[in-house]
Order: sequence, then structure tokens, then C-alpha cells
Amino acid sequence: MGAGPSRRRHVTFALLLVVWMAVLVAIATTVVPDGYFYSYFSVDYSHGFVRRGLAGEVVTWFPPDDYFDALRVLRWILTGTYSLGLALLMWSVLRRGPRSQRKLLVALLIPVLPFGFAFGLFSARTDLLGAAVLAAFAVSLTAVTSRRATVILSVVHGAVLAVLTLAHEATPFLFALGAVAALTVLAPELGAGAFRVCAALSVGPGLVTALAVTVFGERGISRALCQSVPHGPMNHPIAGHLTPAQILQGVRYDVDYHDWMCRAILPLFDQGFGDALRFVLGIGPLALVGSALFGAAVFAAAMYLIGLASGVPIRRFRDALLTRRVAVVLALGLFLPVFLTGVDWIRWWTTIAYDLGIVYVLYAIRQPEIDEPPSRRTVTIVAVAGIALAILPVGVIPVFGAPTPM
Repeated sequence: MGAGPSRRRHVTFALLLVVWMAVLVAIATTVVPDGYFYSYFSVDYSHGFVRRGLAGEVVTWFPPDDYFDALRVLRWILTGTYSLGLALLMWSVLRRGPRSQRKLLVALLIPVLPFGFAFGLFSARTDLLGAAVLAAFAVSLTAVTSRRATVILSVVHGAVLAVLTLAHEATPFLFALGAVAALTVLAPELGAGAFRVCAALSVGPGLVTALAVTVFGERGISRALCQSVPHGPMNHPIAGHLTPAQILQGVRYDVDYHDWMCRAILPLFDQGFGDALRFVLGIGPLALVGSALFGAAVFAAAMYLIGLASGVPIRRFRDALLTRRVAVVLALGLFLPVFLTGVDWIRWWTTIAYDLGIVYVLYAIRQPEIDEPPSRRTVTIVAVAGIALAILPVGVIPVFGAPTPM
């Protein structure tokens, strides 16, 4: 395979990626309503200590008349920050050692993986900030060699994660697996004691904060919270029963954001664990099993494509990961309360793919296979799969059968 044709193919694919991302952004800005994403910033501490209140406090930094402009800005900050995390991962792949075809293949694959750009664009929730922090933590671990530096990185990661937990209480549960996997695979020189210290420092503060939110967070104040949400129009095509053709033509169906929040979102802030569990079970076993199987397939597809593009067998990554078997299993177990209290089961599986996928990528670029040229078959499979994922970004589907907030 000549260097010239290969380089042209990579440039062409990169240009197609840019066009694809621009098309997705156009769809997100003209077709997809952002009201649900805005809701993550519409609860603050004005009526007491409440979960996700920190995100709402950020909105108070803006003038009251700019409330909805602030929501629009913050919604895109989430996508932008997550995209920067992916870009950092791509940069880390390309910067390590000499360029190779496999490195370019892996770097170009990252944006179209199930947890790639489309996931950050169409799942713009505040936990994306934790995902970006995890990417920075994992990449930083590949750049340090001393135990002291690893401890410092763990302290910083843990502190930032604790703050972000006040914006989304599930953040430490969603990304503890990624932090533990990164320490296990990317810092293998840590002894057992140092590993436990770093794992505790990187994950513990967030879990303690989440416990504090659970124990001390106010409940039964949804009516009071409702008073803090201003009135304003929000496009909600589903509520208007608009057809796909009408939506594509730019037809809007506006509802009042205040009324929608008070009706569809804020009552959830009065729920306890039992209420949330009943809500999850209420969507039915068929939807839950289907979502679990589909999510597991999304996870498997992401791992398979990373292994194929890099040439590094997933078995080797698995063996490296299981050198700290107990810690990894415990971190994976932290997803259990998330599955029990949140209906977005496909999204949780996609997050598991993100946690392990970014570590797998960073592990793979340190292996000798990454410098070997891929076969034509490998390039063809990765290209076809990448195009398929770009056309059908399966990672953005949160769950099957869950009710839409109306």
C-alpha cells in the first residue's frame, strides 16, 4: 500500500468527518429541542441544598433577562468540553512515537465510536463534564512516570469529580470504572498500596459527595423549585405531534418552559431511591431487557473496533485490566445503583464503553502492533463500520420504551 494513496484516503476520511460533524451540529441546532438539556441547569440552591443545584447556580451568574441565552450557552459548553476530551484522546494517539497507519485509523475512528462526537452532541447532560475530566486524567497518566505525580493527578481528579457531583450526582458512579481502569492499565508500576491510595483519592471524594447529596439533599420542594423557573417558549415537537416532514421544514411547537419543567422534570426531585426504582421497573421487563442487550452489543462493537483498528487483541487488554480484578469489579459494581435508579440503560452501557474504551486506546498505542501496517481487510471493515456508525449513531439512543417528558 503506497504512502501517497494511503495519505489521500486518510485526508479524505478526515474531511468527511468534518462534514459529518457539521451536519450533526446543524441537525442539533435546527431539529432537536434542547429543553431537556436545559433542565440540568434550572435547579439551584435558592430553596436549600438540592441535587444538581450547582449547575443551576452557574446560571445565576448571568443577568436574569439572559436566562435562556445562558441555558443555550451552557448546553453547548457541555458538548464542547466533551468534544475537547475526545480531541485530547486523538492527539495523544497521534503524538506518541512515529506516525503509523494504525494510529491514524484509531484516531479517525474515535469520533464515530458509539461514545464519540454524536454522543456528546445528543446526550448533552452535565455528566459529560466528568467524562472530559476522565479523558484528561487518563491521558495525563501516560505522560508521567513517578508515583508522586500519579498521586497528584489522582488528587486533582478526585477533587474535580467531587465538585462535578454537585452538578450531577451520578458522575462518580459513571466514571469510577474509567479512573480505576486507567490507574490499573496505564500506571502498572504502582504497587498494591500506592494503587489503593490513588484509587481512593481519584474516586472517593466524588462518592462521599454523592452520599452527602443523598443524605442531606432536600426533597419535597418541587413546588418551591418551580417558582424559580421563568416562563419562556420551548420548542417541543413531540408534544405537538408534528410529523418528521414538518420538523425538517422547521415547524415549531412551543410550550411554556416553566410549565413543562414543573410538570415533567421537577417532580422527579421529590423521589427517593424506592420511587426511582419503581419508575425504572415501570417501563417493563421487555424494554429493560431489550435495552440491556442492545447496550451490551454497543459496548462489544466499540471494543471490537478499537481492537481491530489498533491490532492489539482485546484479550491482552482484558488481562492487563484484571491484574486489579477486585478493584475493577467494585468499580463496575458502582453502575448498579445507576441502572436501578435511571432508565437510560443503553446510555449507561455506552458510558461503560467510554470508560474502558479510552483506556484501551491509550493502552494500545503503547503496544508494538500499533506500528504495524493494517491489512486491506482491516481498513475496509473499520471504514465500513465507521460509516455505519456515522449514519446510525447507536450510542445516542438512551433506552427503549421509556416515556418522553411531556
